[in-house]
Amino acid sequence: MPKIVDWEVRKDSILEATWRVIARDGLANTTVRAIAREADCSQGILSHYFDDKLDILASALLLSHRRVRERTEKKVKDLRGISALRIAMQEALPLDAERELEARIEVSFWGRMLGDARLVDLGRSEVDLLRDRLRGHLVEALDARELRPDLDLELATQELLILIDGISVERVHFPKSVSPSRQLELLERRLSAFQEVPVQ
Repeated sequence: MPKIVDWEVRKDSILEATWRVIARDGLANTTVRAIAREADCSQGILSHYFDDKLDILASALLLSHRRVRERTEKKVKDLRGISALRIAMQEALPLDAERELEARIEVSFWGRMLGDARLVDLGRSEVDLLRDRLRGHLVEALDARELRPDLDLELATQELLILIDGISVERVHFPKSVSPSRQLELLERRLSAFQEVPVQ
């Protein structure tokens, strides 16, 4: 009886192998051959799933983001406002090995995005999805009177995105300076600033 292959599962396993190669060798040194070797398949098999190396890399980034969104949606299903926002932020921060790998992949792509318009557009649309989620939770929190009434939601959303990016870069390059406990402390300081009325 012929072996039944779940093509989507196989594709995801190849992309997970791509993550490992990027994390180990860096994006610049990630080759189709290295990906095939890590995924335990031939380069010909890769060509059945992907158009070229850029397609593999872009798909790997999208899968990473999709996994973050799926985890977040599961955890915030019954939450709103600040509680949901806190979880969404925690899922985007490199607080454990899984999320640190996701941060490493993300940071690795930034330099490549500068020189490739296709990746720039992809990166922008993905950031927009995260921005919309964070802003949505801020709106919920404001409606529930969990935030100070004068809070600039656009600025607050930008601050949260910058916090994620800044911590991710710091964790990738200088992991000892931003332990998980320090990351959570930085997050709570930012959320508290959104709730406290500034002294005049």
